[in-house]
Amino acid sequence: MFSADSDIRLICEASGPPGVRPVKSSVMEREDLMNPSLPITSAPSEKLTHVGYVIRTVLLARSPPMIRDRKYHMRTYRRCMVGTEMVDWMMLQNVVRSRHQAVGMWQALLEDGVLMHVCHEHQFKDKYLYYRFHDDDQGVGTVPTHVEKKECKEELSDALSLLSQIGPDAMMRMILWKLPHERTMVDLETIYEELLHIKALSHLSTMLKRELATVLMFESHTKAGTILFNQGDEGKSWYIILKGSVNVVIYGKGVVCTLHEGDDFGKLALVNDAPRAATIVLREDNCHFLRVDKDDFNRILRDVEANTVRLKEHGQDVLVLEKITSNIPAADGTLQTHYKYSVMAGTPDKMLEHLLETKIGKTDEHLDTFIEDFLLTHVIFMPSSHLCPALMAHYHAGVSQGQGNESGDHSLASKRQVVLFVQEWCRTIGDAFWEDDNVHVFLEVKCCFWTFDSGQW
Repeated sequence: MFSADSDIRLICEASGPPGVRPVKSSVMEREDLMNPSLPITSAPSEKLTHVGYVIRTVLLARSPPMIRDRKYHMRTYRRCMVGTEMVDWMMLQNVVRSRHQAVGMWQALLEDGVLMHVCHEHQFKDKYLYYRFHDDDQGVGTVPTHVEKKECKEELSDALSLLSQIGPDAMMRMILWKLPHERTMVDLETIYEELLHIKALSHLSTMLKRELATVLMFESHTKAGTILFNQGDEGKSWYIILKGSVNVVIYGKGVVCTLHEGDDFGKLALVNDAPRAATIVLREDNCHFLRVDKDDFNRILRDVEANTVRLKEHGQDVLVLEKITSNIPAADGTLQTHYKYSVMAGTPDKMLEHLLETKIGKTDEHLDTFIEDFLLTHVIFMPSSHLCPALMAHYHAGVSQGQGNESGDHSLASKRQVVLFVQEWCRTIGDAFWEDDNVHVFLEVKCCFWTFDSGQW
């Protein structure tokens, strides 16, 4: 242009330099907006670290007063620069055509961790704010030698050329960090033009893309292995991958597929008001995402989502869902259009899994007839000799996944789902349920488990 789960702490001095708003120490939960003044990488890249070194050295050679100690409100801020002066200096370079471009170039260094606001509270701004290079912030900045100054002057053009190439993406991320009400018409047009190149949005109309431009947020995570959300969680957001890749993990199956730049995930739980069907784990460091939160998704996209959704595992379709429309009476007597995705095809095991995790236990009288249809016709595609072992496997799902609270919650939920399914199975087909030999064996084996587990419910 989706960091470890640890909290981000913002600590600022009670009396800061210009532009620093004194705040108490606070903790931002991961669900909240992350701090846009912090780096979006786990460590500064080698390439941009060198660019920062070149620029710092040239500044000390040509404009040494720019990097100096500054006093504000009886406090000294060591070896820092002023944002407006930094933009002024950048404007003197041949490659820079506008102050807007210069801001993007400095921001590219800031979001990589090479440059930072002295109190870690601001992105780069063309204002009287204090910034300093990483080495000066760490207290390890040195005075360059004559040879180093000469070498860096020769490398400055290449360093600025690189920043001019990546600056526009940094500016885009700056805009996406803004809250919707803070975005200008120019900001919205910039976002819209970027959305034209995103595969996951290619089917949307111009009007919808422009609406999305007002609400899309940027989210980044620095560490591979970070869990974006867990299977069974409430769906809160829809994600589009801008950079990096994620693994889709299902309890008892492990990694079923990998998603890459341009792919999206998370919409089905929002459309169906269902729990997350899988866990999403970052596959590599420094992943970037666009995020649409649930309320905005429902307002803008829910009614126009694709009529057919295909879920894949290991490159193969395992479930095909089709959008169905129904009119539901509202409290005021009017009819409201309601959308759900209904199962049209799939592998027997995946259809059973979908039924257990999204349909069983629901009390919504407007749910589709998939449960009843499945129970009345399963003998054709999933006879009891196949169904009963699959239920046993689902009943024990999560037991071998670890001892954490999340695993325990998933295991308990799986057991409840199977018990409720068996009750519904018996109610739906009546005598045929009790006459099935496979069902008899299944109930005998499970009787002792249910007796033991019922104490946990």
